[in-house]
Amino acid sequence: MEAFVALVLIAIGIALFIALVKRTKRAAAALNMQAKPWEGSKPTLLDRTQRKRLGLEPAKSQPSAEPTRRTADNTSVPSRAMRNGWSLGTVSFTYEDSSGDVTCRTVTIHSVTATHLKGECHDRQAERTFRVDRIIGDVVDLESGEIVRPRSLARHFA
Repeated sequence: MEAFVALVLIAIGIALFIALVKRTKRAAAALNMQAKPWEGSKPTLLDRTQRKRLGLEPAKSQPSAEPTRRTADNTSVPSRAMRNGWSLGTVSFTYEDSSGDVTCRTVTIHSVTATHLKGECHDRQAERTFRVDRIIGDVVDLESGEIVRPRSLARHFA
């Protein structure tokens, strides 16, 4: 009788094990069928009202729906950093200027402080200074592919 009870307990244990394996395989298959976050279209940026509701910015004027590219500013004189080719690296980020325009910027960095990033803006073809607190989202280092938080730029490029 004891052997029969032991055999039944072993059979129940094996049945539970098989059920768990099947359940795990189904869950793994469901996860593999989901789209990967890096595939497909780009995520949309939060507009100003959404950022305000989340407490990410103070109230200002009307938001622009999509980031825009700036036209080149050929009136500015190249700085000494641009003439001598000083460069800490090239980065790309989304930036909101003082008037509320959201743009995608690519910048060759010449200097970085805790509050400002200074460098040659590829979109404007001129030297620009960007406030770190106006950078939306993360900063991508185009040379290494590393993603950096705006607040840690000074440590990254030091």
